[in-house]
Amino acid sequence: MPASKTSARLVGVLFIAASATAVAGGSLLLPVQRRDFLITGAPHAQLVTGALLEVTLALSVVAIAALLLPVLRPAGEGWAVLYTAVRTIEGLLILVGAISALVMTSLIGSGGPAGLGAAVLHTREWAYHLGTVLVFAVSAVVLNVLLLRGGQVPRWLAWWGLAGGCLLLLRGVAELYGPLPPAAQAVCAAPIGVQEMVFAGWLIVKGVRP
Repeated sequence: MPASKTSARLVGVLFIAASATAVAGGSLLLPVQRRDFLITGAPHAQLVTGALLEVTLALSVVAIAALLLPVLRPAGEGWAVLYTAVRTIEGLLILVGAISALVMTSLIGSGGPAGLGAAVLHTREWAYHLGTVLVFAVSAVVLNVLLLRGGQVPRWLAWWGLAGGCLLLLRGVAELYGPLPPAAQAVCAAPIGVQEMVFAGWLIVKGVRP
């Protein structure tokens, strides 16, 4: 039990770290999304810091999956392995997005082939969207199904996460066909975002039930 409680606290800290690095890294890399980025550029240190934060996010995501695997396995071996696999894919997509941002910095003022910058930008946009929205939403749904099956946390917390994950999943699928208004994006993301922080706090303070 002491080892399990320590792992739960570490997972809680990693959830908070993942959320913080996602917000901070994405904010620092916003200039990359400008269509005139290759002409106007942005401070190099800012872009490198943003990319490194996203690399940290990717590592945090994979670490969460690895630490939760033995906790979730009793609730369903297949589901637990699926959660680990989905979060690993999420981490890889985030990493692709971070690397694409770094590639964009090397193209500033390079006068490279026409369309190369746009191609790298679209690669980042799709990789980051799929990783932080669509695949993350799938992982949230799988995680909270396992928490409901295993009863390691209160049912209201798991149901909250399941509903929030499904709502974000709907947003992710809808955005494959076109951008949603910012207000709609926020409404779809807020429930699971808040639930993750409550879940992280619960893991740090209470741990998980055996």
